[in-house]
Amino acid sequence: MEKTKGILYIILSACAFGIMPILAKLSYRGGANTYTTLFLRFFFAAIMLLYYLKSKGISMKLTRKQLFLVLIVGVFGFTFTTASLFMSYNYISIGMASMIFYTYPSIVTLLAYLVYKEKVYKRKIISLLISLVGIYILIDTGSVSFNLKGIILAGTATLLYSLYVLGASHKEFRNINSYVLTFYISCASAAVMFGAANFTSNFNIHISFYALVAILLLAFISTVVALMAFLEGVRIIGPSKASIYSIIEPIVGLILGTLILREPISARIVIGSIMIVLSVVVLTKE
Repeated sequence: MEKTKGILYIILSACAFGIMPILAKLSYRGGANTYTTLFLRFFFAAIMLLYYLKSKGISMKLTRKQLFLVLIVGVFGFTFTTASLFMSYNYISIGMASMIFYTYPSIVTLLAYLVYKEKVYKRKIISLLISLVGIYILIDTGSVSFNLKGIILAGTATLLYSLYVLGASHKEFRNINSYVLTFYISCASAAVMFGAANFTSNFNIHISFYALVAILLLAFISTVVALMAFLEGVRIIGPSKASIYSIIEPIVGLILGTLILREPISARIVIGSIMIVLSVVVLTKE
């Protein structure tokens, strides 16, 4: 029962993260840029979480060691991942960046084996291979463009996110409430993005109401819900399984892109999605 609960948390997280590109595109249409969107996303998420924690009387105290680890994981594992991935889009296609990024379950599985001595079962390897083939089919390889700087940025995002997933399962985090953990990660991310926006002179608050609504939804759905569910799921089922289940995230994005943004759907998308779902089914039967 506990395992099923963990899987459902990760699926909820994947769905919440999956809507992120759609909401980001909607905010861009309303005049927001990447820096403004990311700063406001984390800032609003921190406010929402602070209100919840205070209203429920949940203690926000952390030991120095816990606070240090949260800041390291939040800044280097989450914030820099997002920044690196978004910057890679300036040099290579989204398809190429996605193909590189969604190899992170393989890296997490390897690191979990090396660091936590997590067992690597046959079904887990098969699931991983099926999901990688599914991702390859899913991404439009015809739009792929090669640029060393872009590939390095996307690769950096992949490695950092892998470390974030691994760090989220650290024993020091097990006694921290998931909402508290998400709050501190949001605060750290907001501070970093605010500094980056001002340093690069890209801080722009002249956005439409339409963009503001999209960012508020981004803060609640793709930050508060997504991060809390993911951290809780990793705590229950472990980092490697959590990363493989999370691979359904691009499917959610493609489906919502078709429904909301009227983006075209093709046989390639259908076949790739089926393979990714199949990889999750194989892992579930472990």
